[in-house]
Amino acid sequence: MQLTAKTENEIITIFDSKNEIVGKLLINLKSKQHQIIINDKTYQLTQEKWLCKVIENNKTIYHLKTDKFWGTIKIEELDKEIRGIFGFTWGTQLRDAHKQTLLKIRTKNQIKNKGNYIIQLDKLNINPIEILMTLYGHIVGSIAKQNIILYT
Repeated sequence: MQLTAKTENEIITIFDSKNEIVGKLLINLKSKQHQIIINDKTYQLTQEKWLCKVIENNKTIYHLKTDKFWGTIKIEELDKEIRGIFGFTWGTQLRDAHKQTLLKIRTKNQIKNKGNYIIQLDKLNINPIEILMTLYGHIVGSIAKQNIILYT
C-alpha cells in the first residue's frame, strides 16, 4: 500500500490511497518541540540532543534514541529502528527486530524537496504513530545530512 504526505503551512499531512487523513506532523526546528496528531489524539515530541521522547497526556510512551555515529533511530519500546537507506530510490525505512522492512519513505521530488513524500508500506498492520515517527526521522535525518554537507 502506498501513502502520500504533503506539506502545507508547516503541517505535513499523510493521506491513504482513498485520500483520507492518516495523521499529521508538525515540526518546529527552532523550539525542537514537535507534534503528531492522529484523529483526536495529540502527541508531543521533545528532542534533547540524541534522544526524542514521544509524550501523550504528560506521559512518555516512546523513546527514540539516535545512534551518534550511524544516525539510526531506535524506538526502544517497540524494538524497531528508523534508518537511512543508501541509494537513489528510497531515503528512510522502518525495520522490525528481525531487520524486516515495514515501510519506506522517500521525498517525492528527488532533486528538490518541496515537502511531499511517498510512503510505501511493506506490511499492512503498521500503527499510524509508527508511520509518523518514521516520517519525523526521515525529515530530521535529511536536515542533519544537509547540515553535514554544508559544514564540510
